[in-house]
Amino acid sequence: MDKEPQNKFITDILSIDLSAKIFEAFPNKSESIKIGTNSYPTSIVELNRPTGKYIHRILIGLFNLFSRKGMIRTLGNTCAPGLLFPKLNSGEGIKQFQINNKIWGIVSANILGYSKYPDSVTVEAKPFMVLNLHPKWKSFEDYLAAFTSKYRVRAKKVLKESGEIEKRRIDQLPSNEWIAVCGKLLAESLQNKTIALGKNLPQLLHCYHKSLGANFHVYGYYSGGKLIGFISCILDGPNLFAMHLGMHEKIASHTKLYQRMLMDLIDVSLSNSIKSIHFGRTGTEIKSTLGAIPVTNSFVVFTKSKFLLFLFRLYAKYFQKQEKYKLRRPFKEEFY
Repeated sequence: MDKEPQNKFITDILSIDLSAKIFEAFPNKSESIKIGTNSYPTSIVELNRPTGKYIHRILIGLFNLFSRKGMIRTLGNTCAPGLLFPKLNSGEGIKQFQINNKIWGIVSANILGYSKYPDSVTVEAKPFMVLNLHPKWKSFEDYLAAFTSKYRVRAKKVLKESGEIEKRRIDQLPSNEWIAVCGKLLAESLQNKTIALGKNLPQLLHCYHKSLGANFHVYGYYSGGKLIGFISCILDGPNLFAMHLGMHEKIASHTKLYQRMLMDLIDVSLSNSIKSIHFGRTGTEIKSTLGAIPVTNSFVVFTKSKFLLFLFRLYAKYFQKQEKYKLRRPFKEEFY
């Protein structure tokens, strides 16, 4: 796995000022938790796998049962990945959490970097991909001109192959015209994955739309007058956060729709004086071809149970598989 060094500027932008609004909107929100003088929202974690082996569904059901009983909590909310990174106390274990509900046995947190703590297991996750927009780039054409010829040709090929697909901003339409169908497209894209977003994906999109208002944009992609895909994002000051993405897989494969969506977010960012784009955790290699660089992040799971701690460490050592990827450098050297 190839990695590049990350700097403090990158780490600083991975926080969103609007997070409090969205965390309050989710139905799975739970009590707040204190670490020192800082208070953080928590949520009930519920896993869902639309397809998969029966035994997997049994294990997921057991996990959800324990979670609903209050034994498992996560800092932030699994419905809003990458929007909260708590400051944990170095050298302290589960006792650093000021918890009123004594039944809590497991607390998880998403952190930047890779740090270890007592009473816990740290598992490195897929990196967040972040693109810094150069001050010289005033338009999408300026951005493409910064590519080496090899990657510029590839980018233009994507635009050509997806040229017949029309992009429209749809969050400004009545909710009944886009939320339900986008929920179905999101479900189709997630059908082979175990997710923690909940089963009601239209409700999830509605929470973002209602709580964030004009800061939440949804772009629909149409072919022959039919909505075939969408991508959403949050505009927060100088930063843009890519969020949900759904599409018909058969259409996406031959139209390069996924890459087109990412490039359109770059175009939107340049039009709105955005300085940095947070592309999320998936598609590491593809996003690096657009100039995004990785930021290491991890999940830390704390527990008071020595037995559970043993099982978590066993899983992290022998069963957790790290994705292999190759990072690309598409820009001319002057833009690095």
